[in-house]
Amino acid sequence: MRAGQQLMDLPPHWQDVPPHDAAPEPAWSRECEQSLLGCLLMDSACMAHVSQLVDADSFYELGHRRTFVAVVDLLAQRVAVDPVTVLQRLREVGDDEVAGGLAYLHQLAVCVPSTANAAHYAGVVAEKAAERRWVAALAEAARIGSDNKLTLASRQECVAETLRRAEPQNNSVAGRRVPLMSLAALEDASAAIRWLVKHVVPADSVGMLFGGSGTFKSFIALDAALHVAHGLQWMGRKTTKGPVIYIAAEGGAGLWSRIKAWHRQRGLRPSDAQVYVVPAAVDLTQDAWRVVEAAQLQGVAPVMVVVDTLSQTYAGEENSANEMAAYLRELGARFRQLWACTVLLIHHSGHQATERPRGSSAIRSNIDFLLGAFRDEKEMLATVSCIKQKDGELFDDACFRLTVEQLGFDEDNDAVTSLVARHLSTEDELREAQEAEQAAGRGGRQQGFMLLVQNGMPEKELRKIFYDGLLDLDAEARRKAYNRARATAVARGEIKIDEGFVIDLRGMKKGPRASR
Repeated sequence: MRAGQQLMDLPPHWQDVPPHDAAPEPAWSRECEQSLLGCLLMDSACMAHVSQLVDADSFYELGHRRTFVAVVDLLAQRVAVDPVTVLQRLREVGDDEVAGGLAYLHQLAVCVPSTANAAHYAGVVAEKAAERRWVAALAEAARIGSDNKLTLASRQECVAETLRRAEPQNNSVAGRRVPLMSLAALEDASAAIRWLVKHVVPADSVGMLFGGSGTFKSFIALDAALHVAHGLQWMGRKTTKGPVIYIAAEGGAGLWSRIKAWHRQRGLRPSDAQVYVVPAAVDLTQDAWRVVEAAQLQGVAPVMVVVDTLSQTYAGEENSANEMAAYLRELGARFRQLWACTVLLIHHSGHQATERPRGSSAIRSNIDFLLGAFRDEKEMLATVSCIKQKDGELFDDACFRLTVEQLGFDEDNDAVTSLVARHLSTEDELREAQEAEQAAGRGGRQQGFMLLVQNGMPEKELRKIFYDGLLDLDAEARRKAYNRARATAVARGEIKIDEGFVIDLRGMKKGPRASR
């Protein structure tokens, strides 16, 4: 609420138009009803998540109820919402006076400083509405129970049916209370834990995959997301198939090459995956609801939301426990609670302590699972370790290999490539990958260079593919490594460079020997 701004009194004539007949005033929150309407008048886009919690009948005051209906009508007609347009709509249906007139609407529009707490106001309004309905059901059950015109059996049956119909309201109210569970109930709840990736990534959760620069964490997260989108096993574990929203805050354009390469390597079609991309940085502390709105406009209810990366979607101080906790709570409220989905944050490791995520210790305490990506700087292999699993056991380390997939050529005839992550599911696969990486390491990089050579390819294409396999090195080190491998291959007579093209001489040497 703005400094000095007080929540306004209801218009005097509203006392003459009571919305309910009961003598004692039922449960309701005048402040939250007013604040919620104020949020809608300030920014009607709030309706995208508010509508999941309340409808017109959730409001106790008749004037508030009619104002909410007017806002809904204007949005359905794609008319901008403000006090004047709402008043005009109210006048069209004869509700302008009962809604308090223009002065009251203007007061509503300035009673809150921002829309950040719109969901909270809506939750309170919904809770109070559910409580009123439950109380009304109990009163009706009491009336039926004392009706001597009915037989005892009829009264019992009618009371039971009345309470049965009202049970969802009771559950709604109870859902906001502090739970108290017996051990038997706790055992049942534990057995009912759902998984997005069985025993690896829990469903209905907020978690994180962190790692240092060049540990391939984004490639691994994308690999998990695409397995979920296709309903394929990931890390040898069953997945829950469903839509995925990928917030590519560090650049959405390059994501397409990675997705295309992943599908090409597996012989799958990208069109078969329900993946939706937000190709821009979004401050999720303030604008997570805008992602929700965009998804709802397309009818998307994801089972997984990937945030790549935390630093590009968070405007606060990473070392502030309060700010970081508020950011994580916002993701939980906007994404997890709305869709019962898994939210996977990609984050960097600490500058000194690489075994934990960078920033406040509030990160670990406010998430449900924590995974770390670690890499031997000499190899294109990464290990994913489970650091925290709130509702399950830590799984064994998993190893991923990164390979280069060529996608074609651009308008300059340069090769278009991307790395692709693949889980190594058996000890044999892991051993073979390690042997291959050792052969292509710093001491044996020459063999890796020659494996990339194709007769007639542009040299700049060879250089680019070679660089893609050396992401652990800086630009100068990659240049030196390429020049050494190129010079060695030329000196051995294995290749020559002719007007910018690579000529593979190995086949020419084999020809005469084969003819003898």
